[in-house]
Amino acid sequence: MNQKLISGHALAILGAAWLSATSAQAQSLGTRASGMGQAFVAVADDASSVYWNPAGMATGAYVSFVVDFGAGDADSGGSSGHEGAAVNNAQLLAFTLPPLGLSYYRLSNVVAGPDEAAGMAGPSREEGRRNVQGLTTSHLGVTLAQSLNQYLVVAGTVKLVRGEVTRGQVDLADASDALEAADGLPSRGTSRGDVDAGVMLAVEQWRVGLVARNLTTPSFDAPDEGAPVELGREARVGAAWGSGWPGLSRVVVSADADLTRQASWTGERRDIAAGVETWWLGQRLGVRGGVRGSTVGTARPVVATGVSAALATGFYVEAHLASGDQDERWWSVGARYTF
Repeated sequence: MNQKLISGHALAILGAAWLSATSAQAQSLGTRASGMGQAFVAVADDASSVYWNPAGMATGAYVSFVVDFGAGDADSGGSSGHEGAAVNNAQLLAFTLPPLGLSYYRLSNVVAGPDEAAGMAGPSREEGRRNVQGLTTSHLGVTLAQSLNQYLVVAGTVKLVRGEVTRGQVDLADASDALEAADGLPSRGTSRGDVDAGVMLAVEQWRVGLVARNLTTPSFDAPDEGAPVELGREARVGAAWGSGWPGLSRVVVSADADLTRQASWTGERRDIAAGVETWWLGQRLGVRGGVRGSTVGTARPVVATGVSAALATGFYVEAHLASGDQDERWWSVGARYTF
């Protein structure tokens, strides 16, 4: 079986998972974290900590502000009924002044796979219908952190989440064209409350972190009579070493591991990740890289790299690129201020 066919089946399975009422948004927020291969739970020392580990904001800058935009896609290619495509994007706006953090982020996933009839027709089919499923969530959060002693911090984020579910079929054989038609499909929005939590243990140059998201497993109504879409709980643990911690580090090395499984456009994943960040020219230039792979099913490795450049003291512009097998691509740009 060729790789494109495998990728198309994975996308179709993910679409079916959305239709059957469960989904997770397994994509990255934060340009710096993304450039480290998403190995960031124990680093989390800027305003993106409100997502990666709320307790991390107490171990970083006194004031931090982050704004990021990212997008990604996967496309198995061609117009065969067995093949599919996916697209997502993410935006983050966060501010931390420990022990308080304020955040807004938006995650959007849309998958186009073959409908049942097209899937049975075989790869030689030239025309067919596409199932298109999408979930967009907007999260507005307030984070509070509390130091239990000089080493241990706990934190929680209370969020209002607006989820919009899109479902339908389009008479288009090409999956990429079907994605472009998603805006015209029926959709329905629902608002729910949710909670995230984090723990950070910092001892000299070492940190260990734990984050848990979507603790209330909020569900969002579908536009049809189908079951609602649920955000499953996510838990992740990480460890990191910094050459200059506590304080600024020229070198940071980190590793993360998912404790839960998540849906993604290439199928279910439970990732392990490793990353490194180095700073040069007196903290004016940052270079980072990382890799992650799944411990569920095939590894499906993703390799990432990123860069930061200081425009002024404490103010950075940043970018990252990532790619993996099965035609997975992701990029982001952002700006960060720390004081």
